[in-house]
Amino acid sequence: MSDGRGGRAAFVVAAGILISRLVGLLRNTAFAYYFGAGAASDAYNAAFRIPNAVRNLLGEGTLSAAFVPVYSRLLGRDDTAGARALANAVLGSLLAAVSILTLVGIATAPWLTAALAAGFDEPTRALTTRLTRVLFPMTGVMVLSGWCLGIQNSHRRFFWSYASAALWSMAQIVLLLVGGPRAADAEQLSWWLAWATLAGSVLQVAAQLPEVLRLTGPLRPTLAVASDGARQVLRNVVPVVTALGVVQISGMVDLQIASFLPAGAATNITYANTLALLPVSLFGVSVAAAALPEFSRDSGALALESLREKLRGGWQRILFYVIPSAVVFIVLGDYCVGVLYRAGRFGAAEQRLVHTVLAGYAVGLVSFGSVKLLGSAFYAIQDYRTPLRASVLSIVVSAVAAVGIAVPLRHSPYATAGIAVGSALGSYVNLVVLATGLRERLGALYTPAMWQGTRRILIASALAAVTGTAARLLHGYFAPSLHVRMAAFPVLGAFGVTYLVSAWWMGSAEAARWVRRPVRRRRGDGAEV
Repeated sequence: MSDGRGGRAAFVVAAGILISRLVGLLRNTAFAYYFGAGAASDAYNAAFRIPNAVRNLLGEGTLSAAFVPVYSRLLGRDDTAGARALANAVLGSLLAAVSILTLVGIATAPWLTAALAAGFDEPTRALTTRLTRVLFPMTGVMVLSGWCLGIQNSHRRFFWSYASAALWSMAQIVLLLVGGPRAADAEQLSWWLAWATLAGSVLQVAAQLPEVLRLTGPLRPTLAVASDGARQVLRNVVPVVTALGVVQISGMVDLQIASFLPAGAATNITYANTLALLPVSLFGVSVAAAALPEFSRDSGALALESLREKLRGGWQRILFYVIPSAVVFIVLGDYCVGVLYRAGRFGAAEQRLVHTVLAGYAVGLVSFGSVKLLGSAFYAIQDYRTPLRASVLSIVVSAVAAVGIAVPLRHSPYATAGIAVGSALGSYVNLVVLATGLRERLGALYTPAMWQGTRRILIASALAAVTGTAARLLHGYFAPSLHVRMAAFPVLGAFGVTYLVSAWWMGSAEAARWVRRPVRRRRGDGAEV
């Protein structure tokens, strides 16, 4: 994978993710308008998180790590028949597994709710159980969507595999806009929304199937796992699912802690987490998703130097975007929250609370984005133990930190931010373990030129923070009554323009692509991002 191909592929992935995430943010805006942050919204978010954990275990994450490297390698050898047989075997195995898990999940919903949201009162637990039973079938549908994504990415079809998620959000937006004014109360609206969420997952898969069928031919799911490729995928699945299971445990621990905090805590985590993960998805996931098939095709033939250079270029590209994102979330995050959610039942108090949680997540934004790429390198070279070890250590640190911060403050509405800070600290442990493992295999990953590039990013981010803060002061002095949705655009725009111009002035090639001007001054080699 040349850097040009990698950059183009990452751009296509980012474009697809951007569309789906923007529509997802609109969904959250509508959700905040009609629900605010209360018991019904907590029940919906808890019910969604429980089956979503199973989806994440068997869906996109597992297939990207365990299936895509093997399938891509077969495509790289022009073994079309073998690739098709592998795709059908994996599809059959997934459908069998999720069918059983879905039935078990529906049957055990009361016990799952009691175990994972023990702090909810009885009416909220009962509503969570009802919603969980509606949402659990979504697991199987979304796992099929993850399989479709794996197929398309392996064939270098990146855009629609990610953009199709917008249909899932659109179904919920339509329900909220139509049903919101008509629902008797928030509990009834959450019930309607659960069914719309399930319907949206079906739409997402239906939208992907035509292209998948063109790539693979007719679908014939089988349980024929005797081939070398299928056995290799199944061997890969165990450590990958274990590692992802650890990550899901972390999310469940967060939910458990949030259930004991003031009402709305689980909802505020969702609001903040969705916003915090936007730059991670756009830049961390996009670069990692584009890199994995190419890493997998080339890992047996390319020298370590080639892999190392790809990692360096991708990592610097990620940092160029996630570092200023972290700064803006901390310094001006109330504007980011306000422009998306400030309306209806979501008022100034909710805006302040969610900003606090968002700032906690922003502390770990660099690691959240970086581990995606570094993890892809391990999966490409068939090393699953190191990401597993990193995940285990990460959840231990995250859980201990979250409990240590949030529990002593449990009567304060701001205790929720402790959960976010715990996640951030745990993520840095994950990053250190992955980076150390790759350095042992590949040698030094961060060159002096990359350090220069990182310093440019930090300086440009600091200058942008000063400009953004000045714009905030002007807003407060000259137009304090101006709604945050109107004020956010000039304030955040001042931050963004200052960052790009400053980075370009100091010689950033990535900034030059945005300002459409030649690089002002070059330093070092290809690491100037």
